[in-house]
Amino acid sequence: MKLTYIIGALLLCSACNKFLDKDPLSTATDQTTWKSEADANASVAACYSLLRSAFNASIQFYVYGDLPTDEFTPDFVLGGDGNVAYMNAAKVNWGVSVPVANVYDVRLKLRVYTNFYSAIAQSNRCLHFINTMPESVFKNSSRNKYLGEAYFTRAFAYFYMARVWGDVPLDTTYYADNSTAPQLARKPQAEVLAQCIADLDMARQFLAWKDASSSDRVVRGDKGAVFALLAHLYAWKGDYDKCNAACDSLIKSGSYSLLPAASYMNLYKGQSDESIFEISNNSTSESLLTASSITGYTVCAPYLKGITIPQWQFNNATIAGLYYAEGDTRYKQAFTIASSGSSDYFSCIKYAQVEYINNNTSYSIAKNNLLIFRLADIKLLKAEALAAKASPDEAGAITLVNEIRTRAGIPAYGSISGAALQDSIVAERGRELFLEGSRFYDFVRLARNTGHIKFPYINATEFAQGKYYWPLDPSLFLLNSKLTQTPYWQGKIQ
Repeated sequence: MKLTYIIGALLLCSACNKFLDKDPLSTATDQTTWKSEADANASVAACYSLLRSAFNASIQFYVYGDLPTDEFTPDFVLGGDGNVAYMNAAKVNWGVSVPVANVYDVRLKLRVYTNFYSAIAQSNRCLHFINTMPESVFKNSSRNKYLGEAYFTRAFAYFYMARVWGDVPLDTTYYADNSTAPQLARKPQAEVLAQCIADLDMARQFLAWKDASSSDRVVRGDKGAVFALLAHLYAWKGDYDKCNAACDSLIKSGSYSLLPAASYMNLYKGQSDESIFEISNNSTSESLLTASSITGYTVCAPYLKGITIPQWQFNNATIAGLYYAEGDTRYKQAFTIASSGSSDYFSCIKYAQVEYINNNTSYSIAKNNLLIFRLADIKLLKAEALAAKASPDEAGAITLVNEIRTRAGIPAYGSISGAALQDSIVAERGRELFLEGSRFYDFVRLARNTGHIKFPYINATEFAQGKYYWPLDPSLFLLNSKLTQTPYWQGKIQ
């Protein structure tokens, strides 16, 4: 993976200070650390920091999971080079040519997986060294916890990459000298996911359920996060019996509960009772400048001073279609309407935790965690599993969907069956998980299960050809002759 370090150096040089790792291990070497439990803890914490950097770069978590869907109208009113690049992403114009030297260009960065491999390399490092540390330096057998987190973070990074790019290089080796890391070809997605499952099987053995009293609850991997990731992985594979079993393990643990409707927006303040796994982003040292965050693109005044309408415009027809039922608390609490001239625009205020620094109205940071898994997501994923598995339990699926609808204060569904039920479940996920990095992958699974194509810019033929997987940027091929382009994008990007 030599190229990932070289391209990574280019990208890191261009990154803002908001991504600085303040961990004591960031400037230390492997030869002078790994002496104490504090070293192990700091090194594992760095795995999460690197995942945060990967997701925050170019707002990738939301660009991959939300932007190329019907949540947005892709012809943004506000111009600028950045918004043009994001419009390309929204319209699935992912093959636009970008000069290799333009490391700032969003379109290049979205096609480069380097930041994810930096996180994976840190997980590999932790697994290598923590296993060599004497048990005596750890309290209460905590070494297993750190190992479990390293397995979890590696599996999480690989699963996420597999959903974005399909086949990706697979490397679980620690390299003392990065220059010795070999060039690797892309592995079939099935092999990558098999490695994820193996890692999660290890993590499941090592990790405990959520410690509700811990300040680190849900922002570090635990057994609940492992089962949530397994549930999504098996759903992606189409193995809905195992998806259902993973959902059951999590739901029946009793470790999580749906928030009351009146407290719905507390989900986005972080570490709620409903949350299963988040990536911490809500302290001053972890936060993004608002202008570089999802907040800066989807929120406006009064939460962002001087911003009349969001930079990215939501699709009014989609919002009206999703939240057609009167009184839906998710609509009432999570959306406002901004006006400009004779036009009205929706603003989603899930990510409106903004802090102005030193009362400077032009300098603010966004302090919302990345909400990865939560209980409502898992209940609806279980409903999908019950509806899509070989021996469907449609009544059970409807019961789960109605539990979420009841919390939202809207009428329950009656009898629905077949593909219509699967459509309804994905629609409910759209209402519940709007702008939470989920809808694009929900559409992929729905298309696989039913043939129903919901993408605005991918038709049935293109879907069958794999257009929903991103291309690799040509810069990645410069020093790795073993890489090949994502099949659909071969000949479509230079």
